[in-house]
Amino acid sequence: MNVKGWMKNWQEQFGSLGVEVMVADVGQSSVLVDGAEKTVILAPSLKLSAADRMLRKIYTWWQWQAEKVEGQRCCLVTC
Repeated sequence: MNVKGWMKNWQEQFGSLGVEVMVADVGQSSVLVDGAEKTVILAPSLKLSAADRMLRKIYTWWQWQAEKVEGQRCCLVTC
C-alpha cells in the first residue's frame, strides 16, 4: 500500500470537515483527537490497518458530532 497516498486521502477527507490529520510522536500505538484544535494525530508506530480502522471511526464520529467535538478539550484513543 502506498502510505503517502493513503495519508493524503485521509487528510483530504478530514480536511473537508476542517480537521487536520498528521503523524507525530504521541505515544506508542495511539491516536490523539483534539476537538478544540480540530486535529487528529497518529503515532508513527501505529500499524496502518489499525490507523485506518481508527480514522474511519473518528471520521464518522466527527461528521455527526462536529458541534459537540469542538467544545471538547482532547481525548486519547489507544489501539
